[in-house]
Amino acid sequence: MSQLKSLRWVLFSEYPLSLLSSYFAIVAGIVSQIVLVPIYLATLGAAGFGTLVLVLGLINYAAIGLGWLSGGLQRILGEAFGRNDRARFVRALDLGKIIFVAYAFAAALAGIGVFQAAGRPQLSLWAAIVAGFFLVASYETAVERLALQAAARLAASNLLQFVQVVVYSISVIAVLHGGGGLAGVFACQLGSILFVRLLVPLCWQRNRPRADHSYAVSSLRPLLARLTGRMGGGYFIAGALVLSGQSDVLVVGWLGGPEAAARYVLLWKVAEVGVTILWRISESWVPILVRLDAVGERARIRRQYKHVAGLLLMMAIPGGLAYALFGGWLTLLWLGPQHAPNDPMGFALAGAAIVWVGLARLPSILAYGRARFRLWNGLAFVEIAARLALTIALFPRFGYLAPLLAVNIVHACGIAAAYQWAGWRLVEGRA
Repeated sequence: MSQLKSLRWVLFSEYPLSLLSSYFAIVAGIVSQIVLVPIYLATLGAAGFGTLVLVLGLINYAAIGLGWLSGGLQRILGEAFGRNDRARFVRALDLGKIIFVAYAFAAALAGIGVFQAAGRPQLSLWAAIVAGFFLVASYETAVERLALQAAARLAASNLLQFVQVVVYSISVIAVLHGGGGLAGVFACQLGSILFVRLLVPLCWQRNRPRADHSYAVSSLRPLLARLTGRMGGGYFIAGALVLSGQSDVLVVGWLGGPEAAARYVLLWKVAEVGVTILWRISESWVPILVRLDAVGERARIRRQYKHVAGLLLMMAIPGGLAYALFGGWLTLLWLGPQHAPNDPMGFALAGAAIVWVGLARLPSILAYGRARFRLWNGLAFVEIAARLALTIALFPRFGYLAPLLAVNIVHACGIAAAYQWAGWRLVEGRA
């Protein structure tokens, strides 16, 4: 009983601290983008900035191949920590690193080959190689951050993100003003992630779980079987769908080229920050949700879901309305009249999209944390397929605004209500 009370106290205090620290990281990212995007445009040009956006989008989308692992690994690590199974925690962490790093090497080599075959003059071979090393280092550090999150140290993980943004921003300004180009940008990305990796042991404060004895490699097989089985498949599909929903810039780049992608990013970038702020409300609950589900605390899950849903609604609607009304003024203040989009319809669509996308995240987090994917994955697939089809159909007339128009049409036609219905079905254990 005393252990249960201690666990409840930790869970009660963990969420607000995690959410607050995540907002510190977001603020750092906002300030970084405000400062860096005009510098990108001035030093790299519109085409170079578009290429940078596409490469970073591909690096982000490369995670689709590990969607089954990151979600499943977080689930297993959370269960092991909640049950104080140190040996299982260490085995899961080691297995995750083996797969993450091997996949990152393969993805990096494939990406370098693709860009060289495409013959993009803005991206040199050296820049592509440095970007590949950045991908590998990011994936290795991502496993460490997953372990911190599972061990009730999400605030420490967020602090690492904050430090990475600060180190990168300071270094890339100097490098770009020195003529470093795209290769210099990715070198700064690599340096910042390596610096953060050195800080990981400090975040554990000498409390990192360790196995009492060495283990045979064969003991990893049950964990691998679970990750590659039904649970892993659900996480893979869920991760692929979430990443696909965030990859509109790749579709715009495919349909309209780097300059269209750059215009889309300049309009959506501030709105994307708003979506990130809303998503953190739900995502900060994940480690707690996993541990509560592992010990069967269904009543607490239901109660906390209601509280998080209420907080999310209170922030989503005013945030979307604010961007619809003042987004044009914000981007003009940020980028100046030369680069700022002048499209009131675009800002109105982006403001509405903030609300739709922000509210849809909580049901997906519930499915993610409880490893129950059938209903949510089905709805998400319908959404992504409909959005892609509409974007392609609308692009000839509306250009880079087509993805935003597609989001609003799909959600207004029923997918938003379906997500909320699915969330409550999951809370009640009926899905």
